[in-house]
Amino acid sequence: MTQQNPLPQEDQQVTLISVRDGNISVTSARALVVKAHKIALKIDTALSEPPAWTDEQSLTMIYTHGERVMRLRGVLREQVDTDRITVEPVGEVKEGDRRDYRRADVDARVYARSAGTQSPTEARAAQVALQLAPTSNAFIPQVVNISGSGLGFTAHEVFSAGELIDLRLVLDQPAAALVNVIGQVVRAVRGEGDALNSYAVRFAELSEADQDIIVYTVFSNHFAAEGLSDALDDFDE
Repeated sequence: MTQQNPLPQEDQQVTLISVRDGNISVTSARALVVKAHKIALKIDTALSEPPAWTDEQSLTMIYTHGERVMRLRGVLREQVDTDRITVEPVGEVKEGDRRDYRRADVDARVYARSAGTQSPTEARAAQVALQLAPTSNAFIPQVVNISGSGLGFTAHEVFSAGELIDLRLVLDQPAAALVNVIGQVVRAVRGEGDALNSYAVRFAELSEADQDIIVYTVFSNHFAAEGLSDALDDFDE
């Protein structure tokens, strides 16, 4: 028997993508109640404003499950309040293709330091033990290239390929959100003169909640920069 892909979990962040009159909206929401034929969602107004949806409007829900990004189409059945809606799933949950791991250039503030260990679990424990306020001057403003699986950034610090680093991001758009990641350096380029060093990392330890924020941020910035482009091939009106 073929195992079906899972629905989002209750209290999980979900990215909602909708197209109306040729305009695409990317909205963050949290799943309140999840059933096979009904998903109740609360719009996360700290990250996004509720769009002007209409009843029976088609939506696509994007959310993470482990290392995968899932995609589920649905129809808006009820607008309970300005920030609460009920969506009826349509069809089966599909594992997102590589386009669901779009990359985007995003304004961010970045803090990075060596994890001091090659164990992602130990690195995460040390990260949790060291509290750092998002307003700290230790964060360096820059434009990062980010996806659901990795990041490109610059830093004064010197890291080596294969090294684990404590990486913290304040993603400034569409709204400020702090993300904590343990990353593994896959490429390191030393800056010449006064230039910062450039790094590419893959995420070695990342919570589903933080991954959901990254996925939402990537989609929001991708469509803001690129417009609809090929989006209508993936997301129906």
